Amino acid sequence: MPQSIAQVTLDAPELVFGVSGVSPEAWTAWALTRRMSPRDQVRVMKRDAYGRLDENSYPLIHRVGPAEPTTPWAMNLADEAGLFRVLCFDFDGKDKHGVDAELMEEAVDECDVLSGTLESLSIEHVVCQSSGTGGRHIWLALEGGAPKLAVAPVASAARANFRRLDHGMLLNAVTGAARPPLSPHRDGSHSTVLRGSLDTLVAPSTTIADLAALAAVLEARKPSLRAEDSAPSGPVAAGHQAHRRLSAAGTAHMATVDGGSNPSWTGFMCLLSAANAGWQLVDVEHAIQTAPGMEHFRTKNTGRGERRPRSPGEARARLSRQWDKAQQYAALRRPLLAVRGPQDLSELDAIVSDVDALLTRFRVSPGRWGRTEASSNQQTILRALAYLTLQTGKRTVAAAIRDLGPMGGLGRTTAADALIALAEAGYVERVSASDDGNAAEWRLASTFSTGPGTVRSQPLDNPRPPHEIPLSAARSTAELFNTRTHLVALLEAQLTDQRHDLFTRRGLGHLAGKLYALLRQYPSLTVDFAARLLGVTPRHTATILSRLRRHKLLIVHRDGWARSKQDLRNQAALALNVLGTLATRAERYRIEREVWAWWQAELTTMTSAPRSRPRRPHVSSRPLFVSSRPGERVWPRYPRSSTNLADHRSALELVGAGLLNPENRWQYLGEVA
Repeated sequence: MPQSIAQVTLDAPELVFGVSGVSPEAWTAWALTRRMSPRDQVRVMKRDAYGRLDENSYPLIHRVGPAEPTTPWAMNLADEAGLFRVLCFDFDGKDKHGVDAELMEEAVDECDVLSGTLESLSIEHVVCQSSGTGGRHIWLALEGGAPKLAVAPVASAARANFRRLDHGMLLNAVTGAARPPLSPHRDGSHSTVLRGSLDTLVAPSTTIADLAALAAVLEARKPSLRAEDSAPSGPVAAGHQAHRRLSAAGTAHMATVDGGSNPSWTGFMCLLSAANAGWQLVDVEHAIQTAPGMEHFRTKNTGRGERRPRSPGEARARLSRQWDKAQQYAALRRPLLAVRGPQDLSELDAIVSDVDALLTRFRVSPGRWGRTEASSNQQTILRALAYLTLQTGKRTVAAAIRDLGPMGGLGRTTAADALIALAEAGYVERVSASDDGNAAEWRLASTFSTGPGTVRSQPLDNPRPPHEIPLSAARSTAELFNTRTHLVALLEAQLTDQRHDLFTRRGLGHLAGKLYALLRQYPSLTVDFAARLLGVTPRHTATILSRLRRHKLLIVHRDGWARSKQDLRNQAALALNVLGTLATRAERYRIEREVWAWWQAELTTMTSAPRSRPRRPHVSSRPLFVSSRPGERVWPRYPRSSTNLADHRSALELVGAGLLNPENRWQYLGEVA
């Protein structure tokens, strides 16, 4: 910190940090920066050889003085001593291709939620529209500054609550920076104040105790591990009832008045709950007309504290995209059991560390997982197992091959082969074999990271042991759960992006799905860089890229290739005649499971005493209902061949035709007649 700034801060604590001598009466962008800046310099953009500002980077340094920079600038949030003097919550609606209107609306909703939370805690802040694209900044000034350990819980809790928040600058006391209010943007626009007074930024009033209260509120409000099971974001209308059955949490989301404090999030939770309950698109369209929680699909946030009706075309397109996304997440989560809190936090800590180490291993040694198709499939099965382990919070999980395979877009035999190979290589351990219809139990091998007592060379950025980190038990536990949530979201994104009919073997292949998923993490990929990430040759990578480009899934980028802005995977799958492959496979596995349960019931009947055998109807009989209570289903007689042997082929045909389902049998017999 320069001597003049330090002197102002130490000798006159009632004055603001920054350069004195600037009048607070009429703020200009540079005058405000001079008063707010914790350091005596800011970082500025550099024009290219043609005088343009195409890159969003700030490589140059400009001294904080009377002369204003000629290009946009970014101000550090912390001073030279590492104390945060101001905080900036950056909500942006950009993806890897630029500004996305749908994501930008989510960013505005999330900004309003955080602003309302700050108001409820009486924390003075300023809300700005950061540029002409519509992004949002929330600024607040800290009285006396705050160390990184006091800001980190707020950043962690905010990241768990808001998907559109760029929280990285809140964890970086060295280079974390943002464009201050009123400052220019490279597109020619300026940061404009929407709510709040700039005087609150030059007269700090937020204390470390306020930050702790904010972190506590955000921790209490953050979504659960499966977001659709979270509490609604607003009051619930008592009189609303969905026209089809939903879970208790889904019913609450549907009845949330005006979509609650975050209508975009509530709307997607409604879709996710509907997808989990087996609704169809026509059911969702019907619910939109009356469900209070679906306000996001009827009206649009204008960014000025009001909403306006959407056009029918816009509403239909948005619903279609969000419904496809909800179905993907629902299919991935279908094998999961009910959420239960972990019994042992030390075990959960080890699980999170091992999964993080596993993902790091995928990143640093891609050749091991990409040299053959079998290795690529093994990586996908490991991701699915890691996802189940994180979700359940248990080291040992029951994982059926008919669940693990579809989670990554693979078949059951491929999943079985991958599990055997991973067990032989020491990546997973089979705890128990499948028996009596129960899935085999597996666990990730805890050899991905070095234990604390191992004597060997360590990387330079190895984190300190937990006992050296001066955090309270509550904060360390919160950080553990937030890290778990972040890893779950990362694995979900990877699995859902590559899980599509187009990326099955009859389509473009599984490796094409992995490359497509990588383009969510990277704005663009060159052939050589993509080859290193996938662990395959550049020639093979170029072939995959050309196939994706042929179906308009990629566009040319100045730095290689990028995703198309419009998701055309369904159209490409239809052109290749593979659309519906995963749904057909899931239905086949459902039939196989039901036939297996039928056969197990037949074996139980065959091995029981004659007097204790139930009276079993013929398969052609039609019971009026099926009891939903466990253990009360009476299976019909298993089909037999002319030699009185079990006819499994006929059993598959009968189950596939719906003859064991009384709700479908009447219609089936009527069509036959």
